[in-house]
Amino acid sequence: MSLFVIAILCLIFVFLGSAVIGLLRGGREGSDRMFKALRMRIILSVLLFAVLIFAGFFGWIEPNSFNLLPTQ
Repeated sequence: MSLFVIAILCLIFVFLGSAVIGLLRGGREGSDRMFKALRMRIILSVLLFAVLIFAGFFGWIEPNSFNLLPTQ
C-alpha cells in the first residue's frame, strides 16, 4: 500500500512540474499543457484521497497511535 501511495505522490509532482513548464512556455500550447497537467493532478489527488479513505475503512491501514499527552 505504501508503494502505491508513494507512486501516486510522485506522479502528482511530475504533473505539477509539467504544469510549471507549460506556464513558463506560455501561449496556446503552454496553456493547454498546463490545463491538462493540473487536471490530471487534481484527479490523482482525489483518487489518492479516496483510496486512503477506502483502505482505512476496510482496515488495510491503521492510524498512528502516537500520543503527545503524557500518561499518568
